[in-house]
Amino acid sequence: MSNLKDRKVAILTENGFEQVELLSPKQTLEEAGVEVEIVSPQKEVRAWDETDWGITISVDKNLEEATPGDYDGLLLPGGVLNPDKLRTNKKAVDFIRHFLEAAKPIAVICHGPQTMIETGLLQGRKMTSYPAIKTDLINAGVNWVDQEVVVDNGLVSSRSPKDLDAFNKKMLEELAEGVHA
Repeated sequence: MSNLKDRKVAILTENGFEQVELLSPKQTLEEAGVEVEIVSPQKEVRAWDETDWGITISVDKNLEEATPGDYDGLLLPGGVLNPDKLRTNKKAVDFIRHFLEAAKPIAVICHGPQTMIETGLLQGRKMTSYPAIKTDLINAGVNWVDQEVVVDNGLVSSRSPKDLDAFNKKMLEELAEGVHA
């Protein structure tokens, strides 16, 4: 996938993201030559690592300064706290809306789709997620399925960290394909 070297991906996150759901895809993207920037309303964000707080990482670009048009793709890690905080942030919801409207690749895992619900643009999409938010997604018009990875016109979704291998692989494939008209 040599055509990934000219790609740039935003990882939109808040405090309380699931540590492995950010670090594993980030490493996969960087190893493929993709430029990755962590975007957040915070200056640094703290991970949740399964049962307790994890690492703290620096943010590359503040959400207020980030322009979604500068990115070829978007990654939304899960965690329970992260999407709950992002979904109440209008700028974060608008940032995600840009990728959906432009049909750019989006990779979202676990609880990450909660923030996407706020865009109002999930009607008719096929997705998966952590089972706890299945009903939320169905109520938003999603055709929810229980599979390790689901791809719908550039939108890659997975259920949990156990699906990361399949998730990361499909994320790279969709990013290589680019905009999905």
